[in-house]
Amino acid sequence: MGSRRYPGKMMEVLESAPLIEWVLWRTCRATLLDSVVLATTTHERDNPLVDVAECLGIDVYRGSEEDVLDRYARAAEISEAQTVVRICADRPLVDPDVIDMAIRTYIDHKPDLAFNHISEGIDRWPRGFGAEVFSAELLAWMDQHTTDREHREHVTLYAWTHRNRFHILAAPCPPALDPGVPDVKLDVDEPADLQLLRKLCSGEGPDVPPERIVARWRELKAA
Repeated sequence: MGSRRYPGKMMEVLESAPLIEWVLWRTCRATLLDSVVLATTTHERDNPLVDVAECLGIDVYRGSEEDVLDRYARAAEISEAQTVVRICADRPLVDPDVIDMAIRTYIDHKPDLAFNHISEGIDRWPRGFGAEVFSAELLAWMDQHTTDREHREHVTLYAWTHRNRFHILAAPCPPALDPGVPDVKLDVDEPADLQLLRKLCSGEGPDVPPERIVARWRELKAA
């Protein structure tokens, strides 16, 4: 809720439900997840996020606002996770099938980190549907070995910055989810981003498939 660019954005409404509810509801429908944890802060302003999670029966871990890496590492420890699937909460269209695609890539090819939350080469994933998948062991290692403030704010940035040391692999993007250009932005950093999502999701519920969102985005851009 303390976003610098868009304070309070996670309780903004998209088609009758707050953004955090979209994120959690859609995440919980990924078939390859054993559990879902909301890792938020100890600030009082984040209490509404906790209330939504608890209403959905989702576990919550509350930790540092600035040290997000520590927050993730502690949440993984308490959950006794062996594998961590990272989903940014500003992505209300995160999709259960796309999450599962990232997990399958991780299981089948055993990289240090598998992803489909951003574009990479021919895999032009929109920003908003996917996730990062990595071991709890790697998460703990990064937590123990990096002191850089930016690396601690952005959980996996250390691995991306030192990509020559780690095997990082994109999940293949299906044609129906490829908008035709890289880095299409379907997450919410600023009010204008939410206005776009409201156009794309008009008349839809939180079960809207990503293929329909991409098709609507193409139509909107062609108009």
